[in-house]
Amino acid sequence: MGQAEVCDATVQAPFRLARVGKHILIYGSGVLLGKAVAFVMLPIYTRYLTPADYGILQLTDLIIEMISIVAGSRLGAGIFYYFHKAETPVEKRAVLSTAIAVLIASYTLAAIGASVAAPLIAERVLGARELAGLVRLAIWGFACQSLLIVPMAYLQLHDRSVSYVAVSAAKLVVQLGLNILLVVYWRRGAEGVLLSTLIANMLFGLALAASLVSDVGLHTSRAAIRDLLRFGLPFVATQVATMIATYGDRYFLRTASDLSVVGIYGLAYQFGFLLTMVGFMPFDTVWDPARFAVARRTDRDAVYARAFVYMNLLLVTAAVMLALFAEDILRLMAGPAFQAAANLIPIIVIAYVIQCWTQFHSLGILIRERTEIITMANWVGAGVALVGYAMLIPRWLGYGAAVATVASFAVREFLVYNRAQGLWPIKFNWPPVLRLVALATVVCTVGVLVAANGPWMSLALDTSLLVAYLAGVWFLDVLSEDDRLALRRFLRSPRATLAAFMA
Repeated sequence: MGQAEVCDATVQAPFRLARVGKHILIYGSGVLLGKAVAFVMLPIYTRYLTPADYGILQLTDLIIEMISIVAGSRLGAGIFYYFHKAETPVEKRAVLSTAIAVLIASYTLAAIGASVAAPLIAERVLGARELAGLVRLAIWGFACQSLLIVPMAYLQLHDRSVSYVAVSAAKLVVQLGLNILLVVYWRRGAEGVLLSTLIANMLFGLALAASLVSDVGLHTSRAAIRDLLRFGLPFVATQVATMIATYGDRYFLRTASDLSVVGIYGLAYQFGFLLTMVGFMPFDTVWDPARFAVARRTDRDAVYARAFVYMNLLLVTAAVMLALFAEDILRLMAGPAFQAAANLIPIIVIAYVIQCWTQFHSLGILIRERTEIITMANWVGAGVALVGYAMLIPRWLGYGAAVATVASFAVREFLVYNRAQGLWPIKFNWPPVLRLVALATVVCTVGVLVAANGPWMSLALDTSLLVAYLAGVWFLDVLSEDDRLALRRFLRSPRATLAAFMA
């Protein structure tokens, strides 16, 4: 990192989606590496952690979400926007240094308060005061995340995708190494997972925060504080609603059943997070800061429309693969106690496709700085989720929770999309996206309804359906003629095409 990079950001260059694509490949390789390692570790976790351990970890996630609201974790939401809005290098540095100072202070204060209340929190959420030690580990692991947020955003702002992936991969290796030591060899269970997270976040957070401060200094600005608060505070209320829609189902499941049911549902829910990580985050990591720069261009509608189609090619294809192969993956990788999670995964995947759409479609609201609309949409969605949880979970447990989540996310997407279009219209190219979704729905429905005898027949059926889906993508005009031509060129000479693309 260096101050020169902050200065360079003021120079505007022509926007090319190929630039986004190049960094998507790099970010995507990092995400895939991380998920591949986690995938290999799954058999170990599901054999050394019980469903009840998974349930505890899921409920500590709920606790952290509640604490993050008090900490104001969404105060950093305006970093990309105000960095690009700033006109001088000094103002840009002030945005970054102010953001890290505010986040460290707010996270630390929230962690201190939550640590004092840990016994009460453990009793109310986990059902046992003696689990307060686990709650404190989770709290301070979360607090150390404040050291990571702004330095990682800094790397994104300067398209330093290789550095971003290298840091993420190194942190992952350290964290997984600690997990193996603490969970497998020392048999510390859920405590080992939480302690690994705390140590890794602290080590890498301190190093990255020191590097950032060395580069940009500590130029805190009242104007930057005011802007970040004005932009981010509405997201705090949004976060309450998001927490209800995303994690509230675990609490309802625990009261309706036990920690083991929460653990099985939580494992299925990980596939929703996995979809976001593999099918959306490699794209969004580059697109999130770039989309505000595109907003000033005269050809913005064309860029946004193409980006939405490309995003869905990644997202929906990843969703189809997860939905089709969920049972095969769990049969191979998870212990017998977790196999019931496979039936819930396709429903969870639907919810997270909708979630990613909402993230993409919220741009008009952010451009107009009307973030209270996102808050409203999230609260309406949370209300739908609560009604669904109360009505469906006591009768259908995990199925009820998954269906309620889909309904909640769908209502929120409808509200965000319509209000964003009213404030700052974008001409999205919907026909190829709708064809893609229809194709994915048909293929996955066949995969769910057609039963295969034995694991090899199941794998063969799912592979055949995936091939049919990919053929449909080609023949149903999801790809433009230029895209098909580029793909043919790549298939004929992948090395030369990739080298030109990366250049």
